[in-house]
Amino acid sequence: MTRVQRLTFLVHPGCYAPGLARPNRLSPAVWARYQAGEQAALQRWYQAIEAMDETDAMVYHPCYASALTEALLQAAQDRLGPRLVTVRGREVSHPDGIPPATLAALAPEITAAFRRRAPYSWSGHDLRMAIFSRHYAADLVAALRQHEVELDLARLELRAWGESFEGCVTTWTTMVPPYLGTPARVEIAYEMTVPDTAWLLDCTYVGRWPLADNTALYLFRDPQGHGVAHYKRERITLDEPSGYSRLDLPATALVVRDQHGRELLPAGGTLRPTVPVSLVRPAAGRLEFMVASGRGRGGEGPDAYPREGALFISAPSVPWEPFQQAARRAEMVPER
Repeated sequence: MTRVQRLTFLVHPGCYAPGLARPNRLSPAVWARYQAGEQAALQRWYQAIEAMDETDAMVYHPCYASALTEALLQAAQDRLGPRLVTVRGREVSHPDGIPPATLAALAPEITAAFRRRAPYSWSGHDLRMAIFSRHYAADLVAALRQHEVELDLARLELRAWGESFEGCVTTWTTMVPPYLGTPARVEIAYEMTVPDTAWLLDCTYVGRWPLADNTALYLFRDPQGHGVAHYKRERITLDEPSGYSRLDLPATALVVRDQHGRELLPAGGTLRPTVPVSLVRPAAGRLEFMVASGRGRGGEGPDAYPREGALFISAPSVPWEPFQQAARRAEMVPER
């Protein structure tokens, strides 16, 4: 039996592959920018696959079929052999998506979620992700065992690549670790992904810093040289309260944008009236910002502002050095 110490989730690679139809909502110029970002990530995927050894395994989560994806998977197959498996995932709308045994197993988690998170601060999407993740863990383990491969759960490292950084790479992986039975979080290195957020393609990625509460800071610099901070949970369970990041910077200096580039909080400290107040809250003279997670599609207010969706924090009036220091020292606090 081969024991794996590092598992890589490869989620939906090739969404912008040559030959795929361009969605009507994307202009040719934007489509070309995404394709360029994907090609850069693709080269890194190939390089990282070539560096894998006998302690590595990969699970491929398919989406769009293309020659690009086929070639990438062939390279992974040549390197890993039976340690490359494909797991599509069971959706809740499928006939076997929510078997009674799964609901029975999840009953204690659902009860704990109501007690810890209150009945109105989370949505059906969160439960959907718990069901999906439980099945994905079981199906992944079964697929590996068919090839006499098992996970070294005590020493296991998890990482996720693919598309997109704020979307599927996070959504389909970060609730899986607890169901695998490992204490690991899923490291999502930005440079091994393609973002949904088009304006991030114009930013310079600085790095990732692991923080408390299984949260990581992803730090960027925009074209003007201003810092941009994004906080994401890399491991999450159904019952955990939403988390917040608190930066030690003046509230009036901070700007919060969503993945569409809209300013939810303009400079000056006044939240747009359409934005749910839970996304950005005042505390002790500072502001706290809801941390993104794979649960983040349900929620409150307009659909455009989901709970635990991706938020990007900047402070154009604060120089780079004090901004990045404040971003890296941010305190993680739970929902009250």
